Amino acid sequence: MQSEGNSKRKRPKKKGNRFMRNAKGFAKQGIFGRGTHIDDEQFSYFINILDAMKVGFEDVEERVNMANNVFEQTHDQEIHLASNQIVSKALETLVGFVDDVQLERYFNKFGETLRPLCSDRFASHVLQKMVEIAFLRGVGKSAIQDSSDAGTSSKRAKPDAAQVEEEYNLEADFSEDHREKCRQFVLRISKFMLNNLEDFVWDTCASHIMRTSILCLVGMHVPKIAFEKGGTDMAKHRKLYAVPDEWKEVMKEFPQRLEMWPHFADFPYQEHSSSLLGVICLALSVADKSVLKHFAKKILTIGLLKPNDDDEQKEDADTKIEIKIDEEEEAKETEEGTEEKQTDSNLPKVFHHQCSVVLLETILGVAGSKLLTQLYAMLFRNRIAYLAQQQGTNFSIQRLLQHIKEVSDFESVFNELQPHVEELLKMGYTGVVSALSSACLRLGTKQVQMIAALQSALHVSGDKEKSKLFFNCLVKLKPFEIVGNDESGFVHLHGSLIAQHLLQFNKPIFLVNCILDLPATQLAQVFNTPNGSHIVDAFMQSKFIGEKSRERLIRQLDGFYVDLAITRHGSRVFEVCFKASQDAQKLRMAKELFSKTNMLKGSPHGQIIFKKYRLDTYKLSPSQWLEILSKHLDSDQPKEAKRKTAKTAADAFKDILS
Repeated sequence: MQSEGNSKRKRPKKKGNRFMRNAKGFAKQGIFGRGTHIDDEQFSYFINILDAMKVGFEDVEERVNMANNVFEQTHDQEIHLASNQIVSKALETLVGFVDDVQLERYFNKFGETLRPLCSDRFASHVLQKMVEIAFLRGVGKSAIQDSSDAGTSSKRAKPDAAQVEEEYNLEADFSEDHREKCRQFVLRISKFMLNNLEDFVWDTCASHIMRTSILCLVGMHVPKIAFEKGGTDMAKHRKLYAVPDEWKEVMKEFPQRLEMWPHFADFPYQEHSSSLLGVICLALSVADKSVLKHFAKKILTIGLLKPNDDDEQKEDADTKIEIKIDEEEEAKETEEGTEEKQTDSNLPKVFHHQCSVVLLETILGVAGSKLLTQLYAMLFRNRIAYLAQQQGTNFSIQRLLQHIKEVSDFESVFNELQPHVEELLKMGYTGVVSALSSACLRLGTKQVQMIAALQSALHVSGDKEKSKLFFNCLVKLKPFEIVGNDESGFVHLHGSLIAQHLLQFNKPIFLVNCILDLPATQLAQVFNTPNGSHIVDAFMQSKFIGEKSRERLIRQLDGFYVDLAITRHGSRVFEVCFKASQDAQKLRMAKELFSKTNMLKGSPHGQIIFKKYRLDTYKLSPSQWLEILSKHLDSDQPKEAKRKTAKTAADAFKDILS
């Protein structure tokens, strides 16, 4: 595509180290941060604070003490200092740990001059963070309903900055009076944003505060972290809290006002207004699905269906009339390129701008069944294959496949994509193929055709010898001709995911046989990788793979269990296989591990396996060891069940927010 939609998606850059380096460099020239002027002494103080924060703190109490000391230094200079680039970074990072007196002082000071602060490129960040902290303190831990990261973090995982800050503000012993003032502050800022909507929609700084306020009004928490990445990386922190009904009613006024604007149709094509529409759709998916349906439909009909205004194309058409092409060969050479441009120009305007494409993906993620059908019919039908092969829009096809609900709609999408599977793999758009196989699994249709399409794309169909290497080709996502000379242990992420989907299809026998016919050395090599290890999970958990096939795979890995157990990802495979094994096989696996105890203990992962499965007691009595071990492992089941329950709830909420 000729417009910005074809450009690569911008990834957030790590700014922390570069920011500090640049700040110290400018200080040598007498420039102490942008924004309001601070003196050399103040600059040195706050730059040292930022340095200390980058090193980290031993405990929360240390953070709280530093936060209170820093905020005390800003007394009677709150607005002036917050409007400086260096100071605003420090305040933004520490405001989540200040005591009630300091925070309420900032509520009052900022409340006196809200309008200019909302548009200030540095103080606005502090205000945005204050809204988030006020929200957390206002709702409290008892209000939590669901979270996208519940149950996914292990006990050994160290909590990140966002989790530490969130936990402190939810659990700290703040008075009810302070919590009420925090709730009032959230409501006050939100109403101020609503009353000044016309001015702030286009404002770079204020629009961020508005988006945070809208999410807070429906109880959705997305942390703002200085020096940290944004976008999809922050999605893992999203949590949902119960909020007063009054807040949700205030939030609904935002879409009601916006959709009455005469230039509503242009909102999807400007960065800040497009992001605002996306946040409103996310908030409405929690607050009121009927309002969401109406609002998203209006975005679709008024904004997203706009034809692409291509003045350059009109000029080219006029030029073509004047220019006479005499040679037929020249015309033939340019024929394909002309057809591609024509297809591109016929696309709705939504696909020509990155911000509108991202908005469309957000709507696809929260839309109901009927709206999804309308989106497909009006924007995607007969364009699926073309959009899937474009850099800026193949993500939209993936999002459509992830959420499409009607089987008839999906079958139409599948029929458009099936002839282009090989082309998509060659172009590197493997995520589309993975999303296609996932949708086949989720909706229970077109599964045989999916396997056939992959066989054809990987050049293994129609030949018995070639077909035996289907699994090898699949996990590497490379055709037969290339895989024949590839002895590396590389496993493609999407290749692994597709293999997992296929193993859970209704008739996975072809792929199962391909796996079981492979030499054990190759299997162990694949399973001993980060991506390949999860294929074993799908094999053991599939409802359509028989017990005999599972036992055969487990027996096939005999002799390689020590090699697996001493590595990070292989040890997972060992545990999955051990759990699925019969008693006789478990004894053989234990015997193999025990015979190479020194090798096992020489690895940190092997040591964990040795202790967990109590292999030190195996030699005394293998049968008694097995009986004791079964009771020991069964006692851990309730904990795992709780984690799985929490994860299931988290996955359901992630469908709304992803």
